[in-house]
Amino acid sequence: MYDSVARNVRLSLLLLATMGVMSGIAIVAALPLISHHFEAVPHIEFFSKLLLTIPSLVIAAVAPFAGMIVDRFGRLRPLYLGIVLFIIGGSSGFYLQDFEAILAGRALLGFSVALLMTASTALIGDYFDEKGRHRFMSIQGMAVGLGGIVFIISGGYLAQLGWNYPFAIYLLPLLFVPLLVTSLYEPRRIHTHGEEAAAVSPKLLPVYLSAFFSMLLFYMLPTQMPYLVIDELHGTPSSIGHFVAVALLVNALTARQYARIRARFTYAQIFVFIYLFFGTGLLVMSQVSSPHQLFFASAFMGVGFGLVLVNINAWLLSLVPPHRRGRAVGMLTMSFFLGQFFSPIFFQPLIAQAGIQGLFLMIAGVSFATAAVLYVKTFLKKGAG
Repeated sequence: MYDSVARNVRLSLLLLATMGVMSGIAIVAALPLISHHFEAVPHIEFFSKLLLTIPSLVIAAVAPFAGMIVDRFGRLRPLYLGIVLFIIGGSSGFYLQDFEAILAGRALLGFSVALLMTASTALIGDYFDEKGRHRFMSIQGMAVGLGGIVFIISGGYLAQLGWNYPFAIYLLPLLFVPLLVTSLYEPRRIHTHGEEAAAVSPKLLPVYLSAFFSMLLFYMLPTQMPYLVIDELHGTPSSIGHFVAVALLVNALTARQYARIRARFTYAQIFVFIYLFFGTGLLVMSQVSSPHQLFFASAFMGVGFGLVLVNINAWLLSLVPPHRRGRAVGMLTMSFFLGQFFSPIFFQPLIAQAGIQGLFLMIAGVSFATAAVLYVKTFLKKGAG
């Protein structure tokens, strides 16, 4: 069923996926510069990190309702509204000079991403069968990684021109709109009432919990690593982009192999590899003494990033019926972004006690322990995926 979906439709879905990664990563390299520019704002180092996590909180709050809207009113109208709000809210930091106003723009960005992610993920479930989804999600994961490379490197260089220049990247989707409008189509509505229980089954709880836990840990990279590079290792904003770009390149190459990996392992078994590689990357980052050593750590982190989002999305779509996909994806999106929002808040006390590298060392241990437990449950006991 993969080849039966038109090429321009597939390209449109890939472009939408890159908007998701753009929503957070474009301004990562500018965070320390923003905190320096607004140094008069009390506790600005913490609040500057909220520029990444405020969208996550809004997405988490809005996503379940976005899911209901997508199931009730179709996929495309919420999607196009999300694109308009994405451009407005995302780019607002480019021309606003008040920190509170910029935070408000980031909140609007979060609202838009909730609509975008819920509608576009539901469309993937609608357009492809399960085998086709695995193949498409492999390509989607690669596109997200490559798009992330472009955005993070561009953001790093733009940050050297000024703290607000990376926000201009959010104007880029203006170029996507003509293709999206002429390519995407509303799927045939399926009215089924016999499967209602399946969409709210407890079997979805492990998916949601996995999404929350994974993002709680994984979002340490964009929220903590820039401060490690600039404040402790004395690197530059553009170097941050290069480190993350390495992770995203490995991300892209790994995600491209997802369909083959999924053919050999269950969804649950794949998490063993995810946490082994993620923990290894954190262990290396906890020991570095100069910026260039982070390249080695980034490669390991990239493998984990390349698998985690694709695996969780594919897992969820395999469990829910078409008429409940919007709601289920909305709950999953909420889980992802609650994890992102709480990541800097949850780990701030540990940073205060042990420093950023001490935090990385502790969470490396948590990752290895998680991989060990999953290995026993899924490989030794042949757990179902």
